[in-house]
Amino acid sequence: MLVFNISELTKDAKKVFNAAETNDVIINNDDGKSYRLLPVENGNSPFDNIPKVKLGITTQEIVKIIRECKEGF
Repeated sequence: MLVFNISELTKDAKKVFNAAETNDVIINNDDGKSYRLLPVENGNSPFDNIPKVKLGITTQEIVKIIRECKEGF
């Protein structure tokens, strides 16, 4: 794991991003909070690999079911 502070990120962002390609990268902010930097491959969503399921119902029907369920609360 590599740890950078926010000033290192602003001075040399390319170095930090390149490091995240092969390492876990943590960025420490000046306010004491820490953030993990994770690369996104090809800009795709992490949900792209979830198989799609054909339900045979329309979006309007799904919305209607959700609204009916919410009315009970």
